[in-house]
Amino acid sequence: MNPTETAPAPAQTTAPEQKNILIVDDEAPMQMLASTIVNKLGYASTTASSGEEAVEAFEQAVKNNKPFTAVVMDLALPGGMSGLEATIAIKQIDANAKIIVSSGYLEQNARSAALEHGFAGILPKPYTADRLASELRFVLK
Repeated sequence: MNPTETAPAPAQTTAPEQKNILIVDDEAPMQMLASTIVNKLGYASTTASSGEEAVEAFEQAVKNNKPFTAVVMDLALPGGMSGLEATIAIKQIDANAKIIVSSGYLEQNARSAALEHGFAGILPKPYTADRLASELRFVLK
């Protein structure tokens, strides 16, 4: 290339939006564990401690045009709105919301029943980092 020529401008690409996962669990240690795993996987995380908080966070994210990519929903949320009720409310906001049901009372073979109820995945507690990563990959594929 001679001094009067200019190099072609590099093609501009926009970085893909970071996937944001909403983690709903009433136990702070479970929130921290799940957030840490999700962040190490390269996703952003937001936490909620109740069904009401989850629905509010989901609604705000949609209004701000930054919807959650997936939700990890604990079914056993004491007092107020249960995980199932929160899931129904979130599905009313976005029928295509990808919600992973999480509970210590789930059997691994409960996947088909969970899918029939509108859940995108199933995550029995206690779970490992590998199990959460695997379920997120399954749901986000």
